[in-house]
Amino acid sequence: MTSEPRRLPLFPLHTVLFPGATIPLQVFEERYKEMMKVCLESDGRFGVVLIKDGQEVGGSAIPHDIGTIAKVLTVSESSMDRLYITAIGEERFQILEIVEDKPFITALVVADEKSQKHEVSIRELDLAKETVSKHVSYLLSMRGGWMNNTYAPSDPLTLSYFLAQILQVDMNERQRLLAMDSCEGRLTTCRAHIDKESSKIALRASIELSLKFSRQ
Repeated sequence: MTSEPRRLPLFPLHTVLFPGATIPLQVFEERYKEMMKVCLESDGRFGVVLIKDGQEVGGSAIPHDIGTIAKVLTVSESSMDRLYITAIGEERFQILEIVEDKPFITALVVADEKSQKHEVSIRELDLAKETVSKHVSYLLSMRGGWMNNTYAPSDPLTLSYFLAQILQVDMNERQRLLAMDSCEGRLTTCRAHIDKESSKIALRASIELSLKFSRQ
């Protein structure tokens, strides 16, 4: 998608979609079924935005200014007249203006990935890749699995979104990560979060192991 402003239907949700991540949607409200029909008759794209104020179902919701353009991958319809959508995040956008709010929100938006500072030091990139490998492998081992050479994206921007996606943080923090204009800043922040998560997981595992042997 070009960086020229375009009209984009918006799907306000209580979640943050990062570029490169997939999202499953169950669509049952008539306004959003109509929105999906409009999308599929066009290029299959819509905007996923975190709700700033309001609810997903019924009424109107006020979205954050930064969201992610989503591209529909699959669509199926249930016997209960619901649409099951799978979409993938493509790139970040900024809302310039809300141009319609009935029956669904349509905004004038601009893709703004080019506005981000993509420069990342080799050291930060290596540390981020190492963090992905160790954290994902550790999570798998905790669940009884094992993986060697865990995949980590080589592109700094893609890697920063990948790290943000796997974090266990609240939606406000996920939105803050999405809105960051520095790729290196996002990587550094994500690594700090993951270091905290890993320490908590290790402590929990140690406690569980101690309790297990104390009962024997």
